[in-house]
Amino acid sequence: MNRFDQLSKEWDNHPRRTKQAENIFNAIEQKVDLTGSMHVLDIGTGTGLLLIHFVDKVKTITGIDNSQGMLDMLKSKVDNAGIQNADFMLFNANIDHLPEKNYDLAVSSLTFHHLSDPLKVMQETYKSLKPGGRICIGDLEAEDGSFHDDNALHDVKFFGFDKQVFKDWMISAGFQNTAVETVFNIEKNGKKYPVFLGYGEKIFSL
Repeated sequence: MNRFDQLSKEWDNHPRRTKQAENIFNAIEQKVDLTGSMHVLDIGTGTGLLLIHFVDKVKTITGIDNSQGMLDMLKSKVDNAGIQNADFMLFNANIDHLPEKNYDLAVSSLTFHHLSDPLKVMQETYKSLKPGGRICIGDLEAEDGSFHDDNALHDVKFFGFDKQVFKDWMISAGFQNTAVETVFNIEKNGKKYPVFLGYGEKIFSL
């Protein structure tokens, strides 16, 4: 059982996490016109704090995560709400693969700093998008390591990201018309931690 399995039942009890997901969703909506024909992928969906904002606006949304405990909480939430257009699957980003040319939009909320190889996941996501598909990744800008408390640090692979480095990774993965822009700040323990939205497109001709 990983740490996120253990935390899953308490995860939604922190209003800050709910607000973070809402802010990232709002930033995504500023970049992408959501339509009822879209198939969306949520990378690192957790308990679905970001996913839940999409269900009334798109055709389907699939959440992937490496924590079964988190997915169990999401399933309960979806079942209780009678949501019909959301599904989810256990996914290990180091070894598992996504279906190719399957999604119109890939999104993520504060997941990539937990990934061992963010570029590899971007490349996998690129392949999973249909031509014309887009990616929107919300994550922390480079910070001093104080955002997470000590018992969470073993799950943290990056103390946020330099925005130019992140943009270079997106370009390397194949995305075009990229932008990595600060969209809001998280206030925690008396400090402000900027959050960016990384955006890119899979051009039709590719």
